[in-house]
Amino acid sequence: MAVKRILVVDDEPKMVEACSRVLKLGGFEVQGATGGTEAIELYKRESFDLAIVDLKMPDVDGLEVLAAFREYNPDAAIIIFTAYGTKEHAIEALRLGASEFLEKPLDAQVLTATVRRVLERGNGTAVRGNLRSLSLPSIVQINCTEGNQARLRLKRQGQAGDIFFADGNVVHAILGSQAGEEVMYELLTWEDGEFELEMDVTPPERTITVSWSGLLLEGMRRIDERAAGWDGLDEITEMEVQKMATKKRSEVLAEHLETLLEQSADVNGAVIVGSDGLVLASNMPLGGHDATRVGAEGAALLGLSKRTLGSLKCGDFEAAILEGTEGWVVAIGAGEKAVVLGLTDADVNLGMALVEMRDIAGDVAETLS
Repeated sequence: MAVKRILVVDDEPKMVEACSRVLKLGGFEVQGATGGTEAIELYKRESFDLAIVDLKMPDVDGLEVLAAFREYNPDAAIIIFTAYGTKEHAIEALRLGASEFLEKPLDAQVLTATVRRVLERGNGTAVRGNLRSLSLPSIVQINCTEGNQARLRLKRQGQAGDIFFADGNVVHAILGSQAGEEVMYELLTWEDGEFELEMDVTPPERTITVSWSGLLLEGMRRIDERAAGWDGLDEITEMEVQKMATKKRSEVLAEHLETLLEQSADVNGAVIVGSDGLVLASNMPLGGHDATRVGAEGAALLGLSKRTLGSLKCGDFEAAILEGTEGWVVAIGAGEKAVVLGLTDADVNLGMALVEMRDIAGDVAETLS
């Protein structure tokens, strides 16, 4: 049997050396690259059965490397290294077809086992990872906006649940002996745990009729209620009553957008998008735009803007402006957790719109802090 060849790509030479040493002990032939440009040239020049790529690199980041590998070889098997602060990149990596996600710091046994598993199945229809790297709302949004038919299997602390996608929506969810919407709301509280996404799986039945965006918004509202102190007990303390009386975060965010549209003569509609792509609030009164679609585009714009600024060493993201023949798209950063995306007509006072949106973005950042 031919020895499998693996390419390890990371801008940290010690990480490349450590991974190479572990994989060579596992019987693989390994080559390393410490930059994206070098990796792409090497991948096109030589033959590899698998590539392991770090998402965050200074010259050409992991997403560009992943896209280049995929363009050169559509069947490329690629494992992505993820770390804290790369969640929005992990979302895009899933869209681009990453086979699996591994978190740093790496465990030698996990690395070897993952490589063997991916090589055995090839670039199949399953993707694995941890919800710490790629949140459940993000996975839901990606699969629904792209109309995938798939099964998402979740495992955490001895529990296992399944979510089925079809026709651009979540159609079925199972946890133990329970099924339906309530299961989905429970699974949305899972911030940790393993996931496996398998494509082209037919749902056994339909137990959910609410739209996927409705599920996420209701799930977020329930999580907010829990955070506000409601625990379902018959007796609650005075402090808990005060917490419950406090407006939910989602309501406050919605009020920020309402204020923006009331005060601005230029902004026609706006959404608040989390860094993981989840629409936190929307106000699109003129119709013709689906808020979740606008949110998905906003998350993509945010990710691209951050990568470009990082590659060009221009600092952190603050704003992005796109000019079209019929209007403007304005994205303003709202702290590290969100972006406010606004739509305007072509003939507006863009400077005033920017000022108004920056004010609201500041309020949003404070609400989310």
